[in-house]
Amino acid sequence: MARRLHRAAGLLLALSAVCLVIVVLPLDLWPAPQPGDSYVFDPPLFSAIWVQRTLVPALTVIANILGLIGLSVLFRRDSESMSRLQRVFAFAGLVGGGTCVLGTLLFTSAGPNDIGTELTALLVLGLSFVLICWGLIGWGVGYLRSESLRLGAALAGTPVVIGVYLGLSIAGITIPSGGGVLLIIPPSITALVVGFDLWVDDDTSDHG
Repeated sequence: MARRLHRAAGLLLALSAVCLVIVVLPLDLWPAPQPGDSYVFDPPLFSAIWVQRTLVPALTVIANILGLIGLSVLFRRDSESMSRLQRVFAFAGLVGGGTCVLGTLLFTSAGPNDIGTELTALLVLGLSFVLICWGLIGWGVGYLRSESLRLGAALAGTPVVIGVYLGLSIAGITIPSGGGVLLIIPPSITALVVGFDLWVDDDTSDHG
């Protein structure tokens, strides 16, 4: 039963990665009408405008929810073999993930002129970013110390890479993001690595 749960969570994480990749696909790849064309009140399904207004927000929320479910299953599987400090970091990361889902829902549901909701969403997302970064780094370092290099690098590496990217951007050093692709690659890789680990059910308790 536990193995089935782990495999299901692994598939959900892989699906989360797919959702993230679709989100950052250039809108030029989708059929017309394109954003910037004359305003279309009822855009056709899978047109660029429909993707921008409907598909991207939905997939963003879905990716966050699936990622949170997958990481929660990872925590459930390995919590007994974690140190107390690693469990605290992992729990903080999961709280950050839940907060991120809330912030994403608020942001994507805000109306065009709903500045209050947008500001609230940005504050919530900012808090979630802090919790996720410190939580995943501490969680990942715990795996590295227990010689589970694959999980440790995947969890700790993503916030470090994104943090460096954002830090360089704030410092005025421009790094082309390819329409957000560079920001999506690290969490997508993390989702795939953790998903694979759950799929093969490589319980870290075996590593001591």
